[in-house]
Amino acid sequence: MKTVRLIFGIFAVVGLGLLIGGVVSIQHTRRFLATAVSVPGVVTENVWQEERSNNRTTWAFYPRVRFRTADGQEISFISNAGSNPPSYRVNEPVTILYDPQQPYHAYIQSFSALWLLPTILCGLGAIFCSFGLVAVAWAALSARKNAWLEQNGRRIQAELTRVELNTSVEVNGANPYRIVCQWLDPATNQMHIFNSANIWFDPTNFIPGKTLEVLLDPNNPHRYLVETSFLPKVV
Repeated sequence: MKTVRLIFGIFAVVGLGLLIGGVVSIQHTRRFLATAVSVPGVVTENVWQEERSNNRTTWAFYPRVRFRTADGQEISFISNAGSNPPSYRVNEPVTILYDPQQPYHAYIQSFSALWLLPTILCGLGAIFCSFGLVAVAWAALSARKNAWLEQNGRRIQAELTRVELNTSVEVNGANPYRIVCQWLDPATNQMHIFNSANIWFDPTNFIPGKTLEVLLDPNNPHRYLVETSFLPKVV
């Protein structure tokens, strides 16, 4: 469980860092646009070059663009946005935005050149943060439910059925165990199956008997807590 919390914590921290980076990038782009000068330019070639991301190397065409500033200075630069196949043809006219104080600080006026990086950072940040927030919310709700059941739940003895791997959950290639037990409600003659919380070690040799205590919501048998406090704590 500590490992799971650590992983979700890392997701939240990484997500927050990406969101901050995205916000900074948005502010940088907005400041640039506030003072940028718009002039016509032309694509002179498509430069085939590599880009590295997450230890992966890919190749793309980056347009080299030539334009003339308002004071007559001729500038040539390679765009920060590449693609494969190329997005522009050689000799294709484009609109250029440049910083009048630093003419080489220039971009093709397009979404990919101006806004793709902030969009990616904010999008990934939101995704990573959502994993962390969902985990925190789930833990809080689970703790609240368990506390209520410990005070108000009906205590029953359920028959131990088996210990199994919960293959629906996987962390770092490992699946947790869970204890499965069953109880026949004498009032309704209905069989109820209960699953314990995830256990990150094999609990088989630590189960003391053939029955387990289950705390059951008297009004909702689908809300329950399989008592596993007898298990050793993971450190």
